[in-house]
Amino acid sequence: MHRSPEAALRHLIVALLIVAFAGILAACTDGSPAPAETSDGPVTSTSVDVSAFEYGYTASTDTVPAGEVTFTLLNTGGMAHDLVIEGVDGAATAIIGPTETDAFTVTLEPGTYTLYCSVGTHRDLGMELEITVT
Repeated sequence: MHRSPEAALRHLIVALLIVAFAGILAACTDGSPAPAETSDGPVTSTSVDVSAFEYGYTASTDTVPAGEVTFTLLNTGGMAHDLVIEGVDGAATAIIGPTETDAFTVTLEPGTYTLYCSVGTHRDLGMELEITVT
């Protein structure tokens, strides 16, 4: 069965429009799945990567939205370290050695929180940082 040149052209145009629409749709999203919905609205989860070294931290961000936050600690130093959120039950990693990682997830309300290392005198030596929850 042969198609007329006009029919072939129409099929080509439709195919190109579909490909163009898919490209536009992909450009408008970051590829992340949509947040889950609850009766209270979308559930959001935020990740914060923290590197520990002697005697300090660097964090991927210092401000996060209220809700569920996962903190992942990577020990880039040469000594054991941990990460604790002051005043928040269950908000602590294990004490980990060099090159190790550990994580915890906690639900945070708006406010300012202090994160610190509980190993020995590390906090007194500067191993603490603040994070703001909006």
